[in-house]
Amino acid sequence: MMESSSGQKRKSSDNERTDERKSKHHKKNSAASQESKSHKTDRDVGGDPSSISQVEPGPSKISKLLKALDEALESNAVDGSFMSEGTSRKCHELRASLQDDSPNDQIPPNPSQPGLNIPKTIPATLVTAWKLSEIPKDMPPLPPILNKTLETACFTHTNAGGGKVTDLNYERLEWVGDAYLELTATLLIAQTFPASSPGKSSQLRERLVRNSQLSQFARFYEFDKRANFGPNFVVKADDMTKISADIFEAYVAAVILSDPENGISMAVEWLKGLWGRMISQDIAKEERKDFHYRNPMWHLPGDVKEAVETSQAQAAPMPFKDQLQKSLGAKGTKIYYEDIGQVYRDRKTKLPVFTVGVFLDGWGEKGKQLGYGSAGGKKEAGAKAAQMVLNNKKLMAVYLEKKRLFHEQMELEREALEAAGGA
Repeated sequence: MMESSSGQKRKSSDNERTDERKSKHHKKNSAASQESKSHKTDRDVGGDPSSISQVEPGPSKISKLLKALDEALESNAVDGSFMSEGTSRKCHELRASLQDDSPNDQIPPNPSQPGLNIPKTIPATLVTAWKLSEIPKDMPPLPPILNKTLETACFTHTNAGGGKVTDLNYERLEWVGDAYLELTATLLIAQTFPASSPGKSSQLRERLVRNSQLSQFARFYEFDKRANFGPNFVVKADDMTKISADIFEAYVAAVILSDPENGISMAVEWLKGLWGRMISQDIAKEERKDFHYRNPMWHLPGDVKEAVETSQAQAAPMPFKDQLQKSLGAKGTKIYYEDIGQVYRDRKTKLPVFTVGVFLDGWGEKGKQLGYGSAGGKKEAGAKAAQMVLNNKKLMAVYLEKKRLFHEQMELEREALEAAGGA
């Protein structure tokens, strides 16, 4: 019985030693496995221990420079006075060059949104007003497209693709670019011409984004020579204006989509320079005005008191029609406006032009035309007609004298009636 018990103890002890050897063997195999995996990782990245840093790179000097450029460009976009337009353009070019030369130093995309290149929206502070002193003398250089696929697509016609609905081509991109062009033009006009009516602003925007104008830009940059229409596709000469404009819009979209961080600011600066050269006379005329408004959309009053103070501080000069009415109007007189002549199109803008005449009933006149004005809208044309009369000092002197004599006669009659009543 005792022998049986002793044997069981020896057997239990042997089992414990066996389990211990198995545990040590398992740990040794696990360590070897981990070491093997570590060597395999080294081989996967090129066998060079220094190449391990490529997996989780730290901030290099170039990435730090890129970050500094981004911060400087963003600060300039907010107030527009941080750097000149030329300096800003060079900063954009330097940033693009650094990214092309050192792709490994680019700031990695947000891991929470892999593969998305949705750009930032256009804040109102990014688009600043045109200034005549900042308009480039020469055509601005093309902003770079940082993605080869997008660059190829913006010059590729649907006929040159594989026939799939998901093919990327300039028609798909121009749909996006068209929206950015419209918004950029709208913000630029609103910032530069705050007193312009919605109708006149729309006409100016049409001048900027119409196909004939965009086609001229495209031809200057020789976009038409880079177009790929595919085999057996005949392009008619009459169609090239629309096609060139579409390619230009596609290029704008490609610039923005290829650089979600700074593509918009680069595209806005480029368009601002192109359009600024085109409407420099309008900008100069706006800067020569004696009175300048603060656009209410970007300078909202905080309360009623501030609103009243802002309104008083921005007391605009009296409109020309009101000035004329105040100068020549009186009881029994009528100043009115009518369309005269035929509507024609401006040779430069190709937009309709209306002509309005200003007429007078009174001061010995009946249906007397005093002046006229022509503009893209009837309201503005009427204002120009009134301005023409006000600037005609000789004509104004005649009717102002008649008005003075009329008031003197009325005053004499009033005094006579008072005297008769007192008697």
